[in-house]
Amino acid sequence: MVYKYNVSRKLLGLVALLCWSFFGFAQTAEISGSVSNPILNRVVYLFQIVDGETKLIKSNSTKNGGAFVFSFEPAYEGFYMIGGFTALAGQFPLYLKKGDQLELMLSKGKMEFVGKPNEENQVLSSWNKLSPAEKMAFKKEFSTKNARFNTLMKQFVGFEMDFYALKNYALEKESPLVKTLLVKNRYKTDEVFLYPNGKALICKYADGAANLNKAENGLDFLSTDRQKGTYIFEKTKNTLKTYPQFEEMNKQYGKYFKDSSLKAKVEGLGEKLYNATPGRKGANFSFPDPDGKMVSLSDFKGKVVLVDVWATFCGPCKELIPALNQLEKELEDHKDLVFIGVAQDGPRAKNTWLKIIKEKQMGGIQLFAGGGNNVLAKDYKIKVMPRYLIFDRNGNVVTTEAPLPNNPGLKKMLLAELAK
Repeated sequence: MVYKYNVSRKLLGLVALLCWSFFGFAQTAEISGSVSNPILNRVVYLFQIVDGETKLIKSNSTKNGGAFVFSFEPAYEGFYMIGGFTALAGQFPLYLKKGDQLELMLSKGKMEFVGKPNEENQVLSSWNKLSPAEKMAFKKEFSTKNARFNTLMKQFVGFEMDFYALKNYALEKESPLVKTLLVKNRYKTDEVFLYPNGKALICKYADGAANLNKAENGLDFLSTDRQKGTYIFEKTKNTLKTYPQFEEMNKQYGKYFKDSSLKAKVEGLGEKLYNATPGRKGANFSFPDPDGKMVSLSDFKGKVVLVDVWATFCGPCKELIPALNQLEKELEDHKDLVFIGVAQDGPRAKNTWLKIIKEKQMGGIQLFAGGGNNVLAKDYKIKVMPRYLIFDRNGNVVTTEAPLPNNPGLKKMLLAELAK
């Protein structure tokens, strides 16, 4: 009896393992294929749709013959994009759900499925092969076994035709197409953000409607707070230069920034502008130099300070070291100017850091942050390097977005601050 019990328990365990393995594989989608010209297309990119635009999921370097494979668990059932890094490089829609297996071939300007794809992508493939004129005249309903796809594809086609029309037709009152498109509340729900160009479509529509109706802005033509918030943010994010300007914008339009994703973007912009506001007290960071001595920003009161935020793994950072060394040499007579380099590497890269300092003959004061989770990176939201910051004689922020050292503008900015 004991023997039988042990065997049964082992069999049950094996069955459970097989079921778990099957379930795991069933959740994974796989996209394989090839690029017809791997010399020109060495990397294939896969995107999901977030807030009406593409967001990179994975990239895959092509192998011999241009082959590539993506295996991943889709975050949702719906549209994804595959192809080049930008729309100009060629990006093509796919419909994916958990467990899908697709094989395709990418070539310049087009994508084709190899073999017979699932019925959703058969429909999508047929749509992609239509000319722009044929797409504009398309009126066919979709009747696959997948009800969700039928709904999403119908919306996709509508959004696609609107986007094409708004990009390619003159916004003239005489145009019947314009009168059809630029009506108030055309997009009644936020499902437009499930479309790859949804954000751009909303902005083009609102701008066109405002232009046609000689309105101050397109807000009155949009239907939801999310649409209005997205439109306002896209229109103003590159025009706001100071934190007071941001505060005024947020005071006027903050009621539209309730969507969590949009709210995070708005708050991120506010933090960036606040940190970059001239005259703000700089974060008093403190890091060790090559000898282990702790050095702080506050040590240099009475001097102008240029901080180079870099890392040993950052190629552009290292390429700019000679230009930074040259700039320091040109300004060596200014004893009230200090150059500080702060490496964002983790502890394991300390020897590499010391080696690069010596090999590149890096000047100034070199400090080691020991990782990106530090007061300097946090306070100034440093996610991309290199980054150059300037502080005045009182340790206040002059700028957190100084020009690169190979740009004459950096020297000009430093000399202007030194002259004060």
